[in-house]
Amino acid sequence: MRSTAKVTIVAITALGIGLAGCSDGAGTPSAGSSGKTSAGASAATSSGAPAGTTGTGAAAPCLVGTWKATGLSGKLSGPVTGSFTGGGGTSLTVDSAGRAQVDFGTMQPVTFAFTVSGGDVKGSFSYGGKVNGTVKTPAAATGTWEPAGTVDFSTLTVTVDLTSPAAVRVADKASIADFAGTGTADTGGAVDAQPVLKKSTYDCSGGTTLKLGPPQGGPDTGTWTFTKA
Repeated sequence: MRSTAKVTIVAITALGIGLAGCSDGAGTPSAGSSGKTSAGASAATSSGAPAGTTGTGAAAPCLVGTWKATGLSGKLSGPVTGSFTGGGGTSLTVDSAGRAQVDFGTMQPVTFAFTVSGGDVKGSFSYGGKVNGTVKTPAAATGTWEPAGTVDFSTLTVTVDLTSPAAVRVADKASIADFAGTGTADTGGAVDAQPVLKKSTYDCSGGTTLKLGPPQGGPDTGTWTFTKA
């Protein structure tokens, strides 16, 4: 690795950038913790809701169904400045009781680029595995959804590749609980510890499009856009 690359990555790590979203909502994974739901999780229902979800929730009628992500986009700010975009192919299923599953098996990579300490950093990441949980929302087509009970992040993984200032694989299908430590610094906070199933604003007023974004005043962890499958 070139010396300039080493200097830039060391500078990133020295900032100790916190993982975006790691303190928001229930079920946050942390190093050494699986983030798994408790035993006795409810079974799958005939509506297609996943097994392994807990909590008593409810979903607005326009949220119910299966959704396919067209992408994730967001801005980075604070110690770093930059942006990230990509992530199409991710699947989200929600039933009327708020039981939800996110399947990252067909997720396309998210590319990110940011500047820190005078250096430019570029790369990409993708999640793997599935996340199960229960959300609660008002009955309206817009509002806030948040986890009801514990969200199961135990099978969520992340793969991260830097392309600049050096080509290096930072994480290869690493558990999100392990990556939530020092690994996040290499992405400038673009990787979210709680993708999709966390406290978010939602808008499904169009019927065929769903947008999930960070709550007003919160950090920009990106906005997911889905279309009805």
